[in-house]
Amino acid sequence: MSFFNWPVQFSQCSPHIMGRRKRLAEGLLDLFSSTFPDINYEMFWDVPILNAQAWRLGAKRYVRLYGGLIRHPSVTKAGLALTIAHETGHHLGGPPYDPDLPWITWQGQADYWAARTAMPLLFGEKACNLTLRGAREIIKLHSAMVSVFEEDAPDLLPECRYSIFEAGARGRNMPTCGQAAFAEILGDSCNFKW
Repeated sequence: MSFFNWPVQFSQCSPHIMGRRKRLAEGLLDLFSSTFPDINYEMFWDVPILNAQAWRLGAKRYVRLYGGLIRHPSVTKAGLALTIAHETGHHLGGPPYDPDLPWITWQGQADYWAARTAMPLLFGEKACNLTLRGAREIIKLHSAMVSVFEEDAPDLLPECRYSIFEAGARGRNMPTCGQAAFAEILGDSCNFKW
């Protein structure tokens, strides 16, 4: 476990695979940097945490990708790209915003923006297939680690997250499960119009 209770990588890849995975992540981060130049993308290769995050320091916006996630054997280019797109969506995805951190786009909207906007912008006609493959990888990995997050229940069930990714990838509206999940977070004060 890490300081933040995030899962960490316990197994090591071969040096050849590690080099290939690092180059893949560097290439994706370069692609995102050139497409979204107002965001600072960084990789913490040596950190074994299985995660990525969006954060701010003053007016500067960051997306950080950790080495444990990059090296995880069940995450391919599709999963890494969708993860980076999701984190970028926390900065650029628009409303609805997280009720606890009002500067950041809410989880479900970050998923939707990643699938509907970022992935097509980056990958063109390959975006839908890449997004759906990446979504399956992310959902599978997250589902396998649910016990790690017992104290911090996710905003969205895995099935709903997949529905959101799929709706975005196929150009559909936010699914009702996503709308309901956001309304549940806000309770009676939910006046957001989808």
